[in-house]
Amino acid sequence: MNLIDLLKKNIVMVPVVASLIVGTFTGVRYIVNLTDSINGSVQEIVNLQRDLEVAQKAIVDLNTRLASAEATWQMAENLYRQLADQVREHDYDIKDINRDLNN
Repeated sequence: MNLIDLLKKNIVMVPVVASLIVGTFTGVRYIVNLTDSINGSVQEIVNLQRDLEVAQKAIVDLNTRLASAEATWQMAENLYRQLADQVREHDYDIKDINRDLNN
């Protein structure tokens, strides 16, 4: 009976204590969930940084290959122009030879 008398005297305190206990439990559970979320996010950020470094290396490699391809293309265009000029000169030479042979 002593417990019942104590509860009757402190009837206002029982909900306060109960809410403090529930609030503390909820707060601790929230902090644990938040910590787990932060740890998962940290791992995901580390993975993203690693993937970003790999992608950056691939981009640098592609830029190097593209620059090499552009240089090769320019060289091919220059060679084509030189060859076209030489063919044109040979064409003129052949016309001159034909003209000399016909005269």
